[in-house]
Amino acid sequence: MSLQQPERARAVVGVTSNRLLVDGVHRDWLRRKYVQALHRHGGVACVVLPTVDAEDAGEAFATAIMRRLDGVVLTGDESNVDPAVLSAPASLVDPDRDVEAGILDRPRDRLSAVAIQSAIALGMPILGICRGLEELNVYFGGTLRPSLAEWSLESGAMHAEKPDRPRDRQYDAAHSVRISSDGALFPIARTIEAQVNSLHNQGIEALAPALRREAWAPDGLVEAASVIGAPTLQIGVQWHPEWHVSTDLLGKQLFKAFGEACVVYRGTKNH
Repeated sequence: MSLQQPERARAVVGVTSNRLLVDGVHRDWLRRKYVQALHRHGGVACVVLPTVDAEDAGEAFATAIMRRLDGVVLTGDESNVDPAVLSAPASLVDPDRDVEAGILDRPRDRLSAVAIQSAIALGMPILGICRGLEELNVYFGGTLRPSLAEWSLESGAMHAEKPDRPRDRQYDAAHSVRISSDGALFPIARTIEAQVNSLHNQGIEALAPALRREAWAPDGLVEAASVIGAPTLQIGVQWHPEWHVSTDLLGKQLFKAFGEACVVYRGTKNH
């Protein structure tokens, strides 16, 4: 059931899309699980943010869009973050390989760089999911492990997608996380331990100085982080709270808290 709010009070959230290249045609796409979770459990309206080509990365239109929003969600995707592009979105790195299914999505990297920059400047709520957490870390100067399996076979198996299972079952709980008792996530989760799903190949190596560790896996890998000193909820999680949100209490609480933060932010813009 969606949260009911007067239309004038309903926050509007930008949701990052991904680039899909099929038969030489570029398309932007997004899994509806994110939109459904945000609408039904966050109580917000959603608009899809289009990916960005290198020649458009410096244009002001992205900032103009962001000023009309009340929050931003950095979604997950199968592709890996390209730190070089996310750190310098206007750069054109090997244009013939801008998009490679499941491996590279540089138009998405550019979109996320612009969205994060604008959201931080505006003091806007941010929710990063899986790839979105990794993007936040890279944006603020942290580093990623390009392959968890190469770091540790045990960690690689713990965090990896499980292709032998039906898609819906791949998002079942895979491991526990420990939640910091004095961070931004604890008041939302109201517990110091939770079970989460896990479908990622990259992971945080060095956490950016501007981020605070909010949760971690049994192998020590950072599973959630927030922006230090943020004026609102600006947080990323490595798991996918949107997938089984109707039956997952932590997912419900996370989307509810994000939606509430967006409504508060919307109110500050009207004064």
